[in-house]
Amino acid sequence: MTFRRAFAAVGALALVASLTPGAYAQNKAQEQAQAQRKLSNDERREYTALNDLVDAVMAGKQPAPADVKLKFQHHFLKSSDNVYVPYIIEVTGGTFSSFPVAMYVRAVKTAPAGAAPAAAKAGDKPADWPFADVYFLAETSVKTAGDVTEVARALALTPGEYTLYIAMRERQSKDKKQGPAKAVVHTQSLSVPDMNKALTTSSVILAKGLDPAPEQLTGQQQLEQPFTISGYRVTPAFTPTIPQSGELLFVFFVYNEGVSASGKPDLDVEYNFYRAAEDKPFTKLATQSFNATTLPGQFDLNAGHQVFVGQGIPLKSPQMTFAPGDYRLEIKITDKISSQTITRNVPFTVS
Repeated sequence: MTFRRAFAAVGALALVASLTPGAYAQNKAQEQAQAQRKLSNDERREYTALNDLVDAVMAGKQPAPADVKLKFQHHFLKSSDNVYVPYIIEVTGGTFSSFPVAMYVRAVKTAPAGAAPAAAKAGDKPADWPFADVYFLAETSVKTAGDVTEVARALALTPGEYTLYIAMRERQSKDKKQGPAKAVVHTQSLSVPDMNKALTTSSVILAKGLDPAPEQLTGQQQLEQPFTISGYRVTPAFTPTIPQSGELLFVFFVYNEGVSASGKPDLDVEYNFYRAAEDKPFTKLATQSFNATTLPGQFDLNAGHQVFVGQGIPLKSPQMTFAPGDYRLEIKITDKISSQTITRNVPFTVS
């Protein structure tokens, strides 16, 4: 097979440099600073209303409103002292007609089996939760196509089990004919992995696009562009369905690999393709190697550099065409220094 793009990027201090400024959640101090930033009177009213609404839903005092539907897609990447979780919310089943739309996100530690779930208490502050933040979305800050709206943001959490509460409410229109403001509370389970032990990777992100971007963004820019990572702007695909005329594009990081005396890793990455329900691969790509002979001279794991892997594979070419159907990409990573091997499976559908 041939493929249009193949790349490995070196980002100095990688996620440490490019993610720390803007998630507004790398530590408690930043969370608190974000929550306590100056809000206008209108913003404070919206924040209070959403906070109270989530409290009531958590306590079982009222059902979660569902004037629109939310779908949640997330990815995990290793950060300096926790796990960075960029996500996309897809809004369907209706559109917001009055902006700005207030959005409140709260992460709650999931109670162990048999224990009572956490409950909101009078006087709770955002810092009392592992993560809590509020955003005010202008019409220009969301992507809308037809009756589907996408919102991208991020949070950061330590490894563990969580329940996310995502509440959104549009601004009440001054036109009484519009009726009450649309609101929704979405509940999402989230299992955050420990990315500090043994050879591992970030989530494998299926993408619609990958473009160069500034290494450093302001906090506000990173907040609004959470998939700007290590010098690239990734446009994630919300579904794994790809048209036959398109390409299978994906990116991921490798973590905790062995380090040679030169500061370089020694990794082999294999790519095998399977048809649905078949146990044997029908094709594969050439193995990619990341070592002292293939990486730039300045690459040094001891300096915080990370291996950023990606491929762009046309699904229709003179050499090979993927017929419509379901497939699985198996990515096998072998660390020759630590003698560890891990495998990642990426299902996708060609339409």
